[in-house]
Amino acid sequence: EFQGSDPRRPTPAHRRGQHTGIESPTAMFCAALPLAAAIVRGPPILRYGSAAIDTRGAPSLIAPSSVASALEGTDSALDSMDLAALALDGSFRPTRGPDGRLEPVLTLPGDSLETTPPMGAVTVSSTAATLGVVALAFVRSGSPLPPLLGVAAGALLGELFSGAFHWATDNYGRLETPVVGFACAAFQGHHLAPWTISHRSVFNNVYKIAGATLPLLGLGLALLPPSGAACVAVMFYLQLVAQEFHRWSHTPPSKLPEWKRRLQRAGVALPVPEHIAHHKPPFDKHYCILTGRLNRVLDSEPVLLWRRLEALVYRVNGQEPLSWKSDKVRALALSLWPARRDAAGQGKFRDSE
Repeated sequence: EFQGSDPRRPTPAHRRGQHTGIESPTAMFCAALPLAAAIVRGPPILRYGSAAIDTRGAPSLIAPSSVASALEGTDSALDSMDLAALALDGSFRPTRGPDGRLEPVLTLPGDSLETTPPMGAVTVSSTAATLGVVALAFVRSGSPLPPLLGVAAGALLGELFSGAFHWATDNYGRLETPVVGFACAAFQGHHLAPWTISHRSVFNNVYKIAGATLPLLGLGLALLPPSGAACVAVMFYLQLVAQEFHRWSHTPPSKLPEWKRRLQRAGVALPVPEHIAHHKPPFDKHYCILTGRLNRVLDSEPVLLWRRLEALVYRVNGQEPLSWKSDKVRALALSLWPARRDAAGQGKFRDSE
C-alpha cells in the first residue's frame, strides 16, 4: 500500500469526458505565452531511445527514419515505466485502449477526467490575470528593465517552486492533510498509475492550480511593488505550465503534435527522458517539472538540496519522508545533517513517532 496517499482502490476511469491528450495550439494558449521566460540556456542534445537528436540543428537535418526510431524508443520507455508502476501495487490490471495506451485509473475519491466549462473559465481567468499583472508592471515602471528582471526571476523561481512543491507532496502529507491534502494524495498516487494524466485535457489537468493562483496574484499586487508582483505572478502561473508539461511527458511522443515535441527537444518543455528518471522508486530525484533544467544541479553534490531539506525536517520534528524507504537515501540525508541525538548522548538518531 502506498503510504501517505490513503487512496481508495483504483478503478478504471469512465469513458465520458475522456481525452486523447492531444491539444491544439489554441487550447494551449494559457500555457504557451510565458514559455520564452523559461529558457535559461541553449538547448541540449537529448537522447530518445536509441537515436541521438541534436536539438541545435534544423529539423530538416534529422532523417525521418531517425525521428521515427526516436519516437518508437521513447514510447517504449514510457510503456516500460508504466508497467513497472503496475508492479508497485498489483491490485489492478488496466486494459489497453484502441490507441495502445493503458486505460486511465483514478486513485482518488471524487476525481474525474471530465472537462467542464468552469475548468476552462478559471484557467482562462488565471491566464488573463497573470498577463494583467505583468502588463501593469511595465506600465507603472519608468524603465522596462525592472519588469523584465521580475519576469526572468519569476521564470527561474517557477522552475524551483515546481520542484519544491513536487518534493514536498511526494514525500509528506496524506489525503487528510489540511489545504494540500488532495495534492499530496494526487502526487503520491500518481506513482501508481502515471499514465492516467495523459488522458486528461489541458483544462482538467490545470484548473485546480489555476484557481489557487488567483488569490495569490491579488495578494502579490497588494503587498509588492509592480515588478515584484510580476515576478510572483509568473512564478505561480508557471505551475500551471509545469503541470501541463508534466502531462506531455507522460504522453507517448507519437501521440503528441510536432510543436509539442519540438518544445520538449528544445528543453523548453520537460523532456520525457528527464521525467522518466524520476519514476524510479524511491522517487527521490528529478522533482522539477517545468523544464527539468535545474534537476542536475539540485540532485548532485555538493547541493543535494532535497536530502538536506529532508534531514532538516527530520531534525525539527522527526518526520521521515517516503524517499527514506531507501536506506541509501536515508543514510545520505543524515550524513549531510545528522539528526538530533538522544538525551543520553549516545549518538542514536531520533526515530519518527
